[in-house]
Amino acid sequence: MMINGLNLEALGTYKATVEKNATNGMYNGGIKATWMGGTKVGVTTNDLTLGNDTISHDFSFTIDEPEQLLGAHSAPTPQDYMLGGLSGCMMVTFVAMCSLKGIELESVSLEIKSGLDLQGFLGVNETSPVGFDTIEYAFTVKGNGNEIQYKEAADEVIKFSPNYATMANKVKMIASLNIL
Repeated sequence: MMINGLNLEALGTYKATVEKNATNGMYNGGIKATWMGGTKVGVTTNDLTLGNDTISHDFSFTIDEPEQLLGAHSAPTPQDYMLGGLSGCMMVTFVAMCSLKGIELESVSLEIKSGLDLQGFLGVNETSPVGFDTIEYAFTVKGNGNEIQYKEAADEVIKFSPNYATMANKVKMIASLNIL
């Protein structure tokens, strides 16, 4: 059955393969970032693995900073991409949860707001956080669901969105440095 452009039967089939073998639910991917001069960074995606399947995943994008931060303001900032990735994952989860409830959606938007205290980044104030300390978000939805159903779907985003969980919880960062 298709609802909101999602094939729920295919989702059920995939879920069943993961229930049979947890390896089928393992996702691995990554990127390679290359300095392009100044504050510009080129990013290319690595192939993905999903279970035992390798998926060709050849995409690229550019990151830059505004002029005040010595950039050319020629591309979105790293924070734009981070919040964009967060919103994409949250949106997919919200739409999937609504679809599983049989809700037909006419439109969904998600607005995310956050701010940085650049005193921390610039080393001007040791007590200023370097990263975001708060992220605010709001879904705006139109469809045949009711308020309770939409609230449940929004709560399920908190429970099931991988990028939401990554932002909301501590993530172990493992660093290495290669000198050429």
